[in-house]
Amino acid sequence: MNPTVRLEIADYDLGLRGKLERADKAAPGKRISFCTIVYGLSLKDEVTDTPLGSAANGYPDAFAVPDEDTRVTLPWRAAQEAVIADMVHADGSPVEECPRYQVRRLSAQYDEFGLEPVFGYEYEVYVTHDADSPLGSRPLGRTINGYSLSRLGESEALADTFCERMESVGIPVEMFHSEIGPGFFEFALAPAPALTAADWAARARQAFREIAAEQGLRATFMAKLYSTESGSGGHVHQSLRRDWRNVMSDQNQQLSAEGANYLGGILATMGDFGALYNPLVNSYKRLDPNLFVATRATWGGDNRNAACRTILNVPTEAARIECRRPGADASPYVVAAALLAGGIHGLRNHVDPGPPIAPGDDLASVGGDLPQDLAAAIAMLDGSTRARELLGEAFVACFLATRRAEQAAFDHWWRGTVTEWELARYPDHI
Repeated sequence: MNPTVRLEIADYDLGLRGKLERADKAAPGKRISFCTIVYGLSLKDEVTDTPLGSAANGYPDAFAVPDEDTRVTLPWRAAQEAVIADMVHADGSPVEECPRYQVRRLSAQYDEFGLEPVFGYEYEVYVTHDADSPLGSRPLGRTINGYSLSRLGESEALADTFCERMESVGIPVEMFHSEIGPGFFEFALAPAPALTAADWAARARQAFREIAAEQGLRATFMAKLYSTESGSGGHVHQSLRRDWRNVMSDQNQQLSAEGANYLGGILATMGDFGALYNPLVNSYKRLDPNLFVATRATWGGDNRNAACRTILNVPTEAARIECRRPGADASPYVVAAALLAGGIHGLRNHVDPGPPIAPGDDLASVGGDLPQDLAAAIAMLDGSTRARELLGEAFVACFLATRRAEQAAFDHWWRGTVTEWELARYPDHI
């Protein structure tokens, strides 16, 4: 057995961060110090002060407690173990700013209805041959055909290694195929209870990038890599289970009353939670009804133009809702927290989802308003009493601080950068 353990912690952007610990220090029942700065780090590790960790309080430690349900052996790393940990304070109380805690807490609230939420994540990802910049690299595969068998052959080494490694740690990959775009692929994970599904998704995204790097490739889950191509979605399929039976639909392939209320709650909170589904400046460049990404809170039966697509023309055990608004760039834990919070709001308040979109509807006007950029999403989340009631003040305040920092970093760049557009437009005429 490898003498070190890979300790994994859920964060806001990467999905998982972590460190190597000596095996005896990360054994079952141990508590491992972990700096609260982890909930103030950007993708590029700019530090944002939050109420949890700041220069004023010295960025104190919290403690990581291994969740033994997630401990696995990584056979490709000399039998090293990996374990996802829950974050707690010195007195043992949970760190409410941790998105994994939110998923666990919100999942438990479905017990009052005798329900268990079941999620299945699917991700779209661009893969290029490694270079200094993805845009300067050659895409994996010679064509851009979706569902191409030729491209599957060209990506076989990556796909096979990914599926084999995930299977070895108990994460079933149900599907892998080429999408429409240069070096564009999609994979889907098997459904599981919400917390387990989020753990699987976080580990799968991390593993996919690591495997690509091993093979001289670069994989990115960036929401919009190419301005003229489709963006990368992080869709989540959801069902509700009672006594191990799917109750999302009735016997007539229609939403059950509970399924309708669950969907209604997700739609009603989609604007409030826009920053959770689309957390970065780049996230909003993916939103385009012409590329099957809704710009408004809509739903439709087996309709990819909608923000939520109901899939009910299947056996009852497979009935589900697919939320298509999240990008592949969003943390699976943060997305799961938003979906669970919206769903429980719908169930408790018997929220009606309203009518589905129909052929010919104006997709720019039907459905509820959603933020179209990060600044608007920050404002909607900040102004939402409902978000604080469902997610808690501590989580919302900490997450908002990191989103404001993300927006500020872009604004600083924008103010000081002379763009190619400006250089092409102005010099010869002024």
